[in-house]
Amino acid sequence: GGYSLCSIASELPKLRLAVKRSTHPPAAWCHSEACRAGVVVQMKAGGGFFWDSDDALEKSCEHLVLVSGGIGINPLYSIAQTVVRQDSSKLPNLRRVTLLYSAAKPSELAFRQDLEDLAASDQRFDVEFRVTRNDGAEKEPFEGPTERIDAPALRKAVFGLKTREVLAFVCGPSEMTDAIVDSLRGEVGLPEERVRCEKWW
Repeated sequence: GGYSLCSIASELPKLRLAVKRSTHPPAAWCHSEACRAGVVVQMKAGGGFFWDSDDALEKSCEHLVLVSGGIGINPLYSIAQTVVRQDSSKLPNLRRVTLLYSAAKPSELAFRQDLEDLAASDQRFDVEFRVTRNDGAEKEPFEGPTERIDAPALRKAVFGLKTREVLAFVCGPSEMTDAIVDSLRGEVGLPEERVRCEKWW
């Protein structure tokens, strides 16, 4: 675990892969001397967690909500880039994109500067970073929420919106993803088909 594509379709045939440092064999290999320019690797496609501009719900979406935990940001970063850079005529209804992104420490917020730059480039895009285990002797500088992403945070993100206007994508650790999905479909009241998720283990 700890790796996935973070590039966007317009960059093909070039692919970008984000890999967290880990002892898990595939991820560990990517950070070893064996991984170098010219080495041939094999890839296979899996899952269906991506932005599809031809999808009816995505085409009509007015408020896109992205919720990430840890390295689960990878596919959501790809989605955010795709949506923000897409011709507005293809997403005429999209008025707002909200990203809630939680990690253990500030240094584990992958793509933080890129996401801040993306938000600065498009007034529709708002990002909120959270850290949940930034304490003790190794505490890092951070100004922002230190609570987990919970139901009140999700309700705040969609406040004043009709459920038919919102489309949510969630990606993170299994337990977090299940809790967020349950909150979005339960307390927040989004229809099941308007909440899409992917878990990493």
